[in-house]
Amino acid sequence: MKKKITALLVILFVIVSSILIVVLPSFLGKDISHIRLTQELSLKRILDKEQDLELVFFGYAGCRNICTPRLEELGQWYKTLSLQTQAHLGLKFFDLSIPKDNTLPDNFAKAFHEDFEGVHLPRKDLLHYTREFSVYFSPSLIDEYEIDHSTHLYLVKKDTNGKKYLRFIYTNFPYDLIQINTDIQTLLNE
Repeated sequence: MKKKITALLVILFVIVSSILIVVLPSFLGKDISHIRLTQELSLKRILDKEQDLELVFFGYAGCRNICTPRLEELGQWYKTLSLQTQAHLGLKFFDLSIPKDNTLPDNFAKAFHEDFEGVHLPRKDLLHYTREFSVYFSPSLIDEYEIDHSTHLYLVKKDTNGKKYLRFIYTNFPYDLIQINTDIQTLLNE
């Protein structure tokens, strides 16, 4: 009985929090769906290729309700970008689970676009990365095979000195792809 009450309280908290995140900013006159910042990151697996920009998403391979629709939308959008923009932009999917097969995250990401990269990190490193990005995740109270997690998309830029900065956080879905494209072009022209 205690577990059911706890589960119901957690579900209620998530619902109320979600409503507040969507409704409260309009009362306060602030839009938090597109957050601009400059936060230095010292994470090895971020922008570890030749790209200048990287979209970062945290989820888990096989996630049907959150990751699949978001990555599907991003994959379709990525195909519409110019080859020049694609050459400067990567997408990295960090798996929050402990997969039995370490290739599963990359296979999952590539199912949405061949240029996307899925990454499995050891637990200690994963916790460091999720702290840097303020990612929430925990085992689902409803389904033991699922993980509850935040759904933000992050845009990271590497400067000419090789320093990496978190520049934008996108919190709404469907994503405002026009805004994301504008932000990418702005960062490429800095």
